[in-house]
Amino acid sequence: MKFSNRLENLLEEHNLTQRKLSTELHIAPSTLNGYLRKNREPDYDTLIKISKYFNVSTDYILGVTNIRNPYNHGECFDDKEEELLGIYRELMPKEQEYLIKQAHIYRHDGLDFLTTSKKHGST
Repeated sequence: MKFSNRLENLLEEHNLTQRKLSTELHIAPSTLNGYLRKNREPDYDTLIKISKYFNVSTDYILGVTNIRNPYNHGECFDDKEEELLGIYRELMPKEQEYLIKQAHIYRHDGLDFLTTSKKHGST
């Protein structure tokens, strides 16, 4: 997905008009319109403003990743944990549930976890 599409989707998700966002970011409405029409690209400072405004990464806005809010690289995890978290975040919600269930089985919770979680309302 390209920058212009991501920006348009974020506007729709947040129920924002172009005028409102341009006012919030202190950029000309025509500039924002140029981003959406694909005939302009933001400078680095504006790209950062947009990502902070929507609380998403610049990589997400640029279409490099589908992960909106990546974790801080190397801050709390070793390489294997980062790999696992990255895989988890790329999965669809149902697949994420399956991965969690599988992890409980590997942790030796066995199938007891699966029946207990159903009793408590999770799937």
